[in-house]
Amino acid sequence: ILYLVVCCCWLSGLPPARMGFSASALPPTKKNKYRHHPNILMIVVDDLGSHDLGIHGSGIQTPHADALAQIGMYLDQYYVLPYCSPTRSALMSGKYPLHTGVHNVIAPTSAAGLPLRDETLANLLKRGGYHTTNAIGKWHIGHSHWEQTPTFRGFDEFFGFYFGAEDYFSHIHGGGYDLRHDQSPNCGRGCSMVVDKRGNYSSPVFARETIRMMNDYVKATADNATAGPLFQYLAFQAVHCPNQVPTEYIDRYENHTEWNDQRKIYAGMLTAADDAIGQVVNAYKEAGLWQDTLVIFTTDNGGPTTIGCATGASNYPKRGGKCTLWEGGTTGDGFLSGPALSRLNVPGGARFPHLFHVVDWFPTIADWIGVVPVHQDELDGQSQVESLRRQGAPPARTELFIGFVEQEGIERNHWFGPSLRHLNWKVVQGDYAGPDEFNPHPKGTPFPMPGGLTNVSYLLFDLDQDPQEGVNLATEYPDVLQDMIYKLKLYQQSYVPPQINDGSDCPFDGFVNSSMGPTWEPWCDSTTQDVAIG
Repeated sequence: ILYLVVCCCWLSGLPPARMGFSASALPPTKKNKYRHHPNILMIVVDDLGSHDLGIHGSGIQTPHADALAQIGMYLDQYYVLPYCSPTRSALMSGKYPLHTGVHNVIAPTSAAGLPLRDETLANLLKRGGYHTTNAIGKWHIGHSHWEQTPTFRGFDEFFGFYFGAEDYFSHIHGGGYDLRHDQSPNCGRGCSMVVDKRGNYSSPVFARETIRMMNDYVKATADNATAGPLFQYLAFQAVHCPNQVPTEYIDRYENHTEWNDQRKIYAGMLTAADDAIGQVVNAYKEAGLWQDTLVIFTTDNGGPTTIGCATGASNYPKRGGKCTLWEGGTTGDGFLSGPALSRLNVPGGARFPHLFHVVDWFPTIADWIGVVPVHQDELDGQSQVESLRRQGAPPARTELFIGFVEQEGIERNHWFGPSLRHLNWKVVQGDYAGPDEFNPHPKGTPFPMPGGLTNVSYLLFDLDQDPQEGVNLATEYPDVLQDMIYKLKLYQQSYVPPQINDGSDCPFDGFVNSSMGPTWEPWCDSTTQDVAIG
């Protein structure tokens, strides 16, 4: 079983007219390198600070995640995107926002989303022989059309919420209820059920639903020796704002007098999520699945420390946080774990020193299960299989595109970037990489600027010598800077602009009425056009 824990068009340009992913005329499946595929549990922790798991000496109790990290392969240079929707789209597609148009947080009344032509990780795994694919928790990569929702994107069943942030107990977002159970593939209007979990904290709810679906899989395959494995995508709401957790979790930290109340609540939220992870792992063991399980753990961005709905997270000693291009916003915890590591020839109790980007999960998993991605030549991700298996193997990548970030402002929104990393060097186009503790309100541009401009300022950092990004070396290393600017120009050639995110392309027509009161539900019926690009 593979556990992936996570905290979110292409080189060919704009996405084509709307059409769902099709399984016809697909690339051939390669001969499997391994006798059996592992089960996969993918866990995403939302807005996790990179200094907050207990393994970092934070003082926060996360024994279950810590144990998984310690017996697994921890990724020392793990990159994500600056906020949720871009990271989740990248994880599901193996593509940068540069090529999907998902550059920013998808707004509640927006019709934006991961383009329907893109094969998702769930689609890939179904082609690879996986019997059951489940999604639990947060989605947030498209919700205006039913075709954007999980059971239309390769998942057999979904329990969770379509949007980004909501109340942990009432499950209300922006005046509407958002918690539902999509029970079967292509489960849209008339099938998708609103579920009443009012008063129930989301982390244990999602753990229970994960366990229920896992047990359903065990029952369904009990008499089928040839049944394929299980894939579960468990995307926690925690530890995203609002800062909410049952009181007993806050009480665990009453002796931390050096912490403010916000930090104590945040610590309680993270411990509650960790308890949920422990419940799921124990259930896998009790069901006899654990020995065939691979766990992948990921955050979706750095912790929000100054903006982006700050929660009490810490990215120490990195600069910046969520909604910025600083390392504190674009790096975080990621690791592989579980008994199936040995079957994949990945050493446990080790650290991976090379660059690894969230887009790399897609081709890496494809390589493990022997399936050629539909759009193989369009993927930004690199398979990390050989680098993970062999100590001393050359890195799969020496460069990654960090991208753009948008920050809401009082008078207008501000864009920063683009940015990229090559070897030890990092470049940011512009005067600043987004808000941080030194400048909480820097001015960006009103829209993303083309990469590689010659009449603008640049930041250049040597991350080997200066991981806190304190010394701009742009004037000291002009040749390096010019090389980095040229690379930005190359990426710009395949740039897809941000999708329309204000809902103007398919105006929201109001909540539906359910037994929960006003309720969010997809409102766009037309499937003749793909999500619009601004």
